This record gives sequence, structure tokens and C-alpha cells, in this order.
Amino acid sequence: MKKGFTLIELLVVIAVIGILAAVVVVAIDPAKKLGQSRDASRKTGIGQIVTALVSYYTQKTSYPAALSDLQSQGELKTIPVGPTGASFNYAVTPAGCTTAGKDCTAAVIYDSYEYPNNPCTTGNAFWGWTSGTGQVGKICSSSTPTPADTPVTD
Repeated sequence: MKKGFTLIELLVVIAVIGILAAVVVVAIDPAKKLGQSRDASRKTGIGQIVTALVSYYTQKTSYPAALSDLQSQGELKTIPVGPTGASFNYAVTPAGCTTAGKDCTAAVIYDSYEYPNNPCTTGNAFWGWTSGTGQVGKICSSSTPTPADTPVTD
């Protein structure tokens, strides 16, 4: 009597292991996990900038016209960037205001939001902060977010 496994038995075991591995990969959804990790990076970076913006506004009663002013004024050592290496979107109102003029009365900072817990029913999802509410969260907008938008908890 021979001991060992036949070639067919080994192939069946390998096929079963392959099917189980495929099921695990589908259940994990690595693309979604990578997107969620990029979203976490966005939230962290925007949170750091928001802290600096609030501190700057408290001291100067105006928002900086550009994020680079936070660095030159000592609020941040470096300006955080998004997970792709691109800068976050930042806008102030009124248009044409300047840091020196201290006339930037409202600000918004945002970036795309890949995997919100609750997708937007209309428009695109952004993660950001607006000075109008002082809140950080998901912003649903059909165009670009403005300081008047209201972020919601996601």
C-alpha cells in the first residue's frame, strides 16, 4: 500500500484554497481600504491647517489670503498636503482680499472625499472646514465648496 496523495487530490486542495483566498480578497476590498486611508490622511492634514487658521484668525481677526502665510507667520512649520501630494483647496472671501490688508473675512479649505460613510444625494463629496460654521465635516456641493457651506458629520 502506497502512502501519499494523488495528483488529483493535491489539485482539488489547491483549488479550494484558491477559492477561499478569492473570497477573502473580495470581502476585504483593498481598493476601498486604500481610499479610506487616503481619506484619513485628508482629515488629518485639513485638521492641522484648521487649527492654524483658527489661531491665526484669533490673533489677526482676518484669515490669511494664502496658506503659505500660515507658514511665514509661524503657525505651521510646513503646510500639510493631501495623500496624492497635491495641496488642499483653499479659498477666502471677499475675492481679491489680501493678508496685509487684513480684509479676508471668510475661508474654506477642502479636498475630495473618496469613501464617505453616507454618500451625497446631490453633488460631489468633499471633506473640509468652513469659517461660516467653524465646523469640519463632509460638504456636498455640485461645484466647489464656499465659506457659506455647512459641513455635516459623516
